[in-house]
Amino acid sequence: MPILHVRGLAQKYPERIQTALSETCVAIATLYGCKPEHVWATWEDLKPGHYVEGHNPASTQPEETHPPIAQLICFEGRTSEEIEKLLQTAAKTLSSGLGIPGNIFIIYTEAKSGQVIAGDGILRKK
Repeated sequence: MPILHVRGLAQKYPERIQTALSETCVAIATLYGCKPEHVWATWEDLKPGHYVEGHNPASTQPEETHPPIAQLICFEGRTSEEIEKLLQTAAKTLSSGLGIPGNIFIIYTEAKSGQVIAGDGILRKK
């Protein structure tokens, strides 16, 4: 049940967003050990002028600054090594797919057993 939420500036190649998200879902699924359709990804555009680095605003996606900001949410129980591989793979796949290799920021968040509902049931660690 990994979920990737991404917020970013207008991309130089907006037509790449859907493919980049899809490829990232597949890459995450491969490492996570689930079907690609069990990995969800969303994208939200940030309005021009609503993203600054210090005193430096940006209206469209620069190649080396103002990375898209993402959160990868996964169910608890992964080792530190597995989490690092998931982050590295997601970052590489997403940023390359968008045409901004290496320019991505992702934070990993664990969804805790008993604190998630999917469909009609509470998810619990097996």
